[in-house]
Amino acid sequence: MHIYLKEKIGNPKLFTGRKRELTFYLNWIELIKRESSLSSAILSRRKTGKTALLQRLYNLTFERNMGVIPFYYEVPEGKQWVVDFCQDFYLTFVYQYIAYKTRNATYIGISQHRKKFFTDAQRDAREVGEYLVDDIAAVERLVHERRVGLLWTAVRETPWTLAAQHQESVVQIIDEFQYLNSEICRDEATTQVIEDLASGYMRTAEYKNAPLLVSGSWVGWLSQLLNRMTGRFQLDFLEPLPEDEAIEMVFKYAFLEQIPVSDEAAYLIAQSCEGNPAYISALMRSRCPGKDLTTEAGVLDTLAFETLDERGSIKNTWKEYLLSALPRINERHAKHIILYLCKHRDRQVLRRDLLKALKLPMTEEQLERKMEMLIRADIVQSGRTNARYQAVQDNMFDKVFRGMYAEDIEEFDPQELTDEYKALFEQMRRKYREILGKYSQEKGAFAEYRILKKLRTASHQPALFHAMIQNLPEEFEFVEYESVWSYYGTAQGRPDFQVDIWARPKEAVGATAIVGEIKNRDNAPFTGPEAQTFLEKIATLQQLEQVTDAIGFVYSRSGFTAPALDILREHQIAYSDDIRWLEE
Repeated sequence: MHIYLKEKIGNPKLFTGRKRELTFYLNWIELIKRESSLSSAILSRRKTGKTALLQRLYNLTFERNMGVIPFYYEVPEGKQWVVDFCQDFYLTFVYQYIAYKTRNATYIGISQHRKKFFTDAQRDAREVGEYLVDDIAAVERLVHERRVGLLWTAVRETPWTLAAQHQESVVQIIDEFQYLNSEICRDEATTQVIEDLASGYMRTAEYKNAPLLVSGSWVGWLSQLLNRMTGRFQLDFLEPLPEDEAIEMVFKYAFLEQIPVSDEAAYLIAQSCEGNPAYISALMRSRCPGKDLTTEAGVLDTLAFETLDERGSIKNTWKEYLLSALPRINERHAKHIILYLCKHRDRQVLRRDLLKALKLPMTEEQLERKMEMLIRADIVQSGRTNARYQAVQDNMFDKVFRGMYAEDIEEFDPQELTDEYKALFEQMRRKYREILGKYSQEKGAFAEYRILKKLRTASHQPALFHAMIQNLPEEFEFVEYESVWSYYGTAQGRPDFQVDIWARPKEAVGATAIVGEIKNRDNAPFTGPEAQTFLEKIATLQQLEQVTDAIGFVYSRSGFTAPALDILREHQIAYSDDIRWLEE
């Protein structure tokens, strides 16, 4: 796929997984055309992949031209005047609207300088129609007159009103939604925050022709804001990556950024990071001296560096939360409370038990207010009832917090954390060996990665790979590939279209791409219906990627049924059940 809106993830090939979320929200966007989708909110802490997901949804929607106009806006952190904010918000929408209507993606990345002048926007809008030019002129007048109430209403409602007037559909993707109520100021000197700016969406969010998909990094803060808009937003909590996707992410970083990693170390990294994309990225890119991610000891050293050293990016991520939150809530006793909950993170603690265990000099009502502030700061989470609390269920937070503050409270030996990781690794290692069979015949990302890794080097040993594959055309040649990875995107009527192998040659002329399917199953051969479905996948992928020269390839560890072989041979699809694909 092409990248139209620049993604913060960097190399777009690093985007991994989120298959459940992509499938759900692409279908949700598709249903906007029927006005059947309700405004939704995704809640999750910082650096858990929300922005990557939202930006990828924008790019997929724009690329597939699904009949829904995508609009993406990130509310910036830092105080700004409401008039400047409204102008930036409005012109960002206008330029993305023009980009979609003209199919000219250069408008998406329009510079901040261009968004300072309405005259530029009016000139560019003529490509779409005079109705858009007139709309821009009306908003420009409100900006010059500084009629804040009317201005915010006008720019906020432009997406759904334009859509209604022209029988269109829009999806409004607004990232860091909570900053609407904390960073936008009534006065030009930015001293008077408008604490209820987001409340305007109580009405706007109900329009089904332009519903919102919002997100925020401060879960407690955003939750409180959305609770005031009862019934306007459906809430969704971004879950950690499933195990197979977390392992795939480790292998992607290893391949794309040339970081040596062993299979067992990849499993330990994925498990210890608990499926958190930011933690996986931090370990893979860590500046730990002598970093070695091929051994258990090397992974342990890197984890210790990331959670205890001042240069560790995981430590600094949580440090930002803690240093922002603790002074605002009067940190006296807060450290003791958090440490106590960390020590008992496997259970929920009653408010009265906290008072008793820590001998806190405050009433239960005072403690309740303090706990509410800790929840808003995403440092503590509420339990089954408002009187129960639990530490953030995050292995890394526990280590970072104790490393930062345990010495202030009691004796602390950093070796404790290393010993805890060693014990955790022993449990992980046992599980890894349980799922590890002969030739690494485990399910999921390990087998796929091994096959993908081999394909990347096939041009260096063409005779060996020709011997490992049946039904290859005699003239076929393995070449250097631009990328070899799984493919995930959208096709007409299929928001969850995916292919296990997509190998695109570096040289487009005279080289053949590979579209592949991997079935690493016990006692379950590749069947005729699966072969027929795979033929359709090949045709769809060629159409999506505009590739005319491609060959299909199926690897099935348990072999093939006779009907499947008939279809594969008839359509010149290569196939293999050679166990060498799974060997180191």
